[in-house]
Amino acid sequence: MLVGSQLIEIVIDSLRYENLKEILDEMFRDEVQKLKYFLEDVKEEDEELYNKIVDALKLFKENYEIEDIKIPKKIRVFLVKNNILFLNPQKGSLKPQSYLVWNAIKMLL
Repeated sequence: MLVGSQLIEIVIDSLRYENLKEILDEMFRDEVQKLKYFLEDVKEEDEELYNKIVDALKLFKENYEIEDIKIPKKIRVFLVKNNILFLNPQKGSLKPQSYLVWNAIKMLL
């Protein structure tokens, strides 16, 4: 049996998590849009580069982290400079800048 204050705490907790879900959904939509516009800009400038970038990003559909040499250096540097990927030179690995970016990659590609 719930006492009045316990019920209020449950309601407040549910509102807090609903707001958190809304915030996370908004952050995800924002990241998807940023990636989409980034890819659109690249495609307008250089379609060959766009195709190479899409091929590189497709490597992340199944894996969060990959070996850095799986992506050609020019593409790797371009994606790191544009804050799409993070390079860990000590491990020789690449991964998306965040889980939001990773999920945006998986959604768009």
